Amino acid sequence: MRQMAMTMVMPFISTYSKQLKYYTPVLAGVALGIFGLMQAVFQIFYGIWSDKQGNKRVMLCGLMQVVIGLVIAHFADNIYALIFARAMQGSGAVIAVGYSWVSGVCTNSKERLKSLSIISMMVSGAAAASFALGSIINKFVSVENMFMYSAVLILGASIVIAVFLKDNKNVNNNNISTKHVMKILIKDKCFDALNIAGLLNNFIMTGVFFCIPQYLENITGLDGMWKVFMPSVIIAIIVIQNVVKKCDNVKSIKFLIINFILTAVGVLFYLNKSSLILILIGTMLFMSGYIGISTVLSNLGNDLLANEYRGAGNGILNSVQYIGSFIGSLVVAKIWSISEIYSFIVLCIAGIAGAVIVKTYVKKERFNER
Repeated sequence: MRQMAMTMVMPFISTYSKQLKYYTPVLAGVALGIFGLMQAVFQIFYGIWSDKQGNKRVMLCGLMQVVIGLVIAHFADNIYALIFARAMQGSGAVIAVGYSWVSGVCTNSKERLKSLSIISMMVSGAAAASFALGSIINKFVSVENMFMYSAVLILGASIVIAVFLKDNKNVNNNNISTKHVMKILIKDKCFDALNIAGLLNNFIMTGVFFCIPQYLENITGLDGMWKVFMPSVIIAIIVIQNVVKKCDNVKSIKFLIINFILTAVGVLFYLNKSSLILILIGTMLFMSGYIGISTVLSNLGNDLLANEYRGAGNGILNSVQYIGSFIGSLVVAKIWSISEIYSFIVLCIAGIAGAVIVKTYVKKERFNER
């Protein structure tokens, strides 16, 4: 729900900003990008905090920051207020806390994979679906009201968490130092490789989301983007859900490699920008790869993490992925201004690089089947 709320308004930030006082194109860009920057910073902070204070209270605190940010955005009448609101929304970075919470509850490797795969598919699927659905919803709901309705929905989800869910760890029971945790994680080549894989996955994702809407605008119109994104998301989720059921950790490593290759192949279909069929096929392949990588990456990462620093580890994993999103949009946009074809070549190389890194550094011996 949080992911949908954040992604749904993204395509409209740059145009909506023009209605606000003190607008400049640069400040509109800041309003768009500061969300991801705050996510990258606060994922680690909240992850470490959840290790010390428990997952539930940290989750609720982060969600409240998102709600406050959305309400401020609804009432914002100048660009600086919108920037502050977007920063508040981004600072409520609790995805890592959610992964840590579920991973701590599921002690069995296969049970954890199943649970984390559901979360990952919902998060990545919601992001992709809302990217397409936002233009349809905006026909009936203004951008400022989209902010408010999203705040109400997230507030409702927070109440459900507060009333019905119990934390899985005792607070103030973890005395391991943050510095020691960072040393452990940074020296772990397998964990580092998974971080790079996550960065590359999000690099490709934001690159594709930058490029393809510009092609679809000429083919289907912005209102018709759902015709490509929705079938792709649905097919990807169905395929990934069935494959993940048969995966253990060792098979998940192979699955990760295959999905990076699938992503790279999917990007090549975009070289024909006038064919709706080829773009649809490419998006189906890309979306299957992207959601597949997101699904198994969190499980493999959590299998390397001890409970004492699971929150910090998830914070790093998610933070690096948001950095990948930021770099992806920046780099691909720059290359796009020079050559559209070069943009897709870079994305294809990123997919191949991801497969090579996983193959080289993510060793099956590191993962225990419990």
